[in-house]
Amino acid sequence: MRNASPLPDTFEGRSFTLLEQRGAGLPDHRAWNKDLRVASRGVRVPWSAEQELAHTARLLTGISPGTLCSVPTAAVLWGCPLPFDVQRQPLVHLLRWDGGNRPVRKGVAGHRVPLDPADVGSVDGIPVTGPARTWLDLAPLLALDDLVAAADYFICRQSHSIGHHRAALCSLEDLRRQVAGNPGARGIRTARLALDLARVGADSVPETKLRLALGHRMLPEAELRFVVCDPTGWELAWPDLAYPRYKVAVNYDGAHHLTAAQKESDIRRDESLAALGWTSVTITAGHVKAVGFDGVVHRVRDALIRGGWREETGAGAGAET
Repeated sequence: MRNASPLPDTFEGRSFTLLEQRGAGLPDHRAWNKDLRVASRGVRVPWSAEQELAHTARLLTGISPGTLCSVPTAAVLWGCPLPFDVQRQPLVHLLRWDGGNRPVRKGVAGHRVPLDPADVGSVDGIPVTGPARTWLDLAPLLALDDLVAAADYFICRQSHSIGHHRAALCSLEDLRRQVAGNPGARGIRTARLALDLARVGADSVPETKLRLALGHRMLPEAELRFVVCDPTGWELAWPDLAYPRYKVAVNYDGAHHLTAAQKESDIRRDESLAALGWTSVTITAGHVKAVGFDGVVHRVRDALIRGGWREETGAGAGAET
């Protein structure tokens, strides 16, 4: 058997189109050699290569004019956190939005939906549905809490005097316009419920799920993006969830809080809060793994009671003032 022509270095470890193959001077029959697999019509991938989604999405939209990435594919490209089974599904979702035929090819879930040009976006040059439209399209795929977490991700904005800054990908009003403008969309009831629960300022899925668990147990609603200052106005801490009326600060500490430097920073934060009469409640991933988000709520409840909250007068209360 004749040995296959070696692939150019520019093809190593990535998929390529038959047009690129011809452009590199390789014969057409090279596409059918056993070291390549047919990923989709007109696309080949070396068997040993694992493709990044962004590369695959860029290639497929490039050879499918008039299409863009949608639903979970668009959400992943926007960086939106999703449950593992939704995030890791093998198909790339392509949407034809200009009136053409629905894309049909191997490895692709094709959709055909007319879109307003305002609902078309781009991530690193890859055409995708815009953030607000992507969120609405997730409604039939996600449980309510996960859809709220996705909304919190898209609308989150943070600005601290030191370090952490984050700009929102869209606004809460953008999400409201999507829901109002698509009353017949799949999952619209879940979307409406999630919209009522979404808040600006939640920085991660665990923060959102902790906030929702507190609401399930009828504790007063915490403030997000609250800044604790000393008497001179110097910013001391930015709790994930804050109850300034009762001087309770709640933080969810993920894996990055396990480093020595971060542990030291967290200790200084809690000591600074304690000096001002605040109680710090820290929830860790280990706590949640052991008893779930609903199971850690009692720690916040106990701190609120020590701070003066009374369940008989506080249950069902609105946001902190």
